[in-house]
Amino acid sequence: MNKIKALLVSSLALLSVWLPAQGTDINEYLSKEYPGQVVSVKVTKNKVKIKGIRPSGKGYYLSEVTPWEALDSQGLQDNLIRLCFKKFRRSVPRKIETGGIVYDRSLSRWAIVKADGEGDPVLCSHARYADEVAPVRVATEMPLTGKKGLGGYRLNKFADDIEKMDIRSVTINIHLNSLLYASEKPGSFLREYGGVKYWFDSTKVDYLDRVLSYCSDRGVITSAITLIDLKSADPELTPVFRHPDCDGGFYSMPNMTNPLSFNAYAAVLDFLADRYSSGEHGRINNWIIHNEVDYGIDWTNMGKQPYEAYMDAYEKSMRLNYNIARLYDQQTWTLGSYTHNWTVGENENGFPVRKMLEDHVRYSNAEGDFRWGVAQHPYPQDLNDPLFWIHDTGTTWSKDTKYLTFKNLEVIDEWIRRPEHFYKGETKRLLFLSENGTNSPSYSEEDLVNQAAGACWAWKKLSALPGIDGVQWHAWMDNRGEFGLKIGLRRFPDDEEAPGAEKPSWLVWQAAGTDKEDEVFAPYLKVIGLGDWSEIFHEVTD
Repeated sequence: MNKIKALLVSSLALLSVWLPAQGTDINEYLSKEYPGQVVSVKVTKNKVKIKGIRPSGKGYYLSEVTPWEALDSQGLQDNLIRLCFKKFRRSVPRKIETGGIVYDRSLSRWAIVKADGEGDPVLCSHARYADEVAPVRVATEMPLTGKKGLGGYRLNKFADDIEKMDIRSVTINIHLNSLLYASEKPGSFLREYGGVKYWFDSTKVDYLDRVLSYCSDRGVITSAITLIDLKSADPELTPVFRHPDCDGGFYSMPNMTNPLSFNAYAAVLDFLADRYSSGEHGRINNWIIHNEVDYGIDWTNMGKQPYEAYMDAYEKSMRLNYNIARLYDQQTWTLGSYTHNWTVGENENGFPVRKMLEDHVRYSNAEGDFRWGVAQHPYPQDLNDPLFWIHDTGTTWSKDTKYLTFKNLEVIDEWIRRPEHFYKGETKRLLFLSENGTNSPSYSEEDLVNQAAGACWAWKKLSALPGIDGVQWHAWMDNRGEFGLKIGLRRFPDDEEAPGAEKPSWLVWQAAGTDKEDEVFAPYLKVIGLGDWSEIFHEVTD
């Protein structure tokens, strides 16, 4: 039995005692004012230094909570450090051996507990992540120079579209558990993380090198969408990466319920953050964490869960990605991925986007802020219907609108620009419209014109809203795997009549932001029924 298999057996045994914190407990935790406080966590090359203030009295300890542990009696009783003074400073080694791995404690949370031996430890502070970490590398600044982008970018015969249309940002999908194996395979190379050996697929890594270099060489900002496939490239790693409660859907929430699964997930993130921060192989500038998590039953599945338990799992995944990425690039953002269901609730197999965003703020206020942002998908209310300006009846300019589409982008612009939502109260969070487009139900002239009119509306609105930093039109070209939708700027690459041909929407996107914009956009005013583009803007109401 190799080390992966041995660790899997031992770590799966932990599942019998691993209990996700219950929803009401998490909500109470985020809202509660505790008597103690972990004031700061600073990580040097070899140490983790924690400062705080404990309550008066005896029996108080500093508790370390690893990513695979919950804030419950089990998670809080491990690695206790006695606190003798009310104002304390404690220093611990950065690396330890635990659960069969060599663990970097810069990824832990630290909390104050009361443990007097008469019962379970009692939480006496919020748990705090590291505020500062000694970097492995300081990446060169690479600024975003425009709002216009493409989604699902890849290398093919149309790759130079990013130059023809002056594209400034793209998204690429990275299927994390397709990149590595538990044992050596032909064409793989070895990389060790946490004392465990993994073998990465040379062919797949070479492709990432080429596409990321192509973009970064042209000053194009790239956001990696991190996905966990239901099956890993190596079957031995499927139960390691896939969440144990996953029961379907297209992708899984990552498994972070035991040391081995945590380590494998962290290993692939560390490899990508390291390789694609120096510039030698191209850049990953930002990270979009999973896909449409508010509709997780389909797109980031961990089975039927109470909202708070699901939200807690997603928050931990975002934190882990950020805490690893910032070791190599301190300018990076991690973005949450959401559908257009702004306040639509659990009765539609999802959770309200606005609630998830507001709870990200609550987590940041409780556990220390980090550079998280928003990757919004403001598709029309009916993805098949390009006439969103007419038919999006559930889309209003109220803060309580059901849906967030191209019609009412003012709502999320207003949300992201509120100072109480800023990073550390000072910096507006990054907001990308990272997957969105209007459909052409067919390739008839009428359908293609309606799609292009929607692209004009979308660009005119988002380009004028200061809270929106960029848009990545999805899809770049029509895709046979997207449920019959034709939302691309180009036709299907295998279209019989005109394979990969530019649609009118491609010409709109090319003109957007240039001196030809008004000329190209003008005919579409009549299509929508407008006299002037200023008519599409509205005030946000309570």
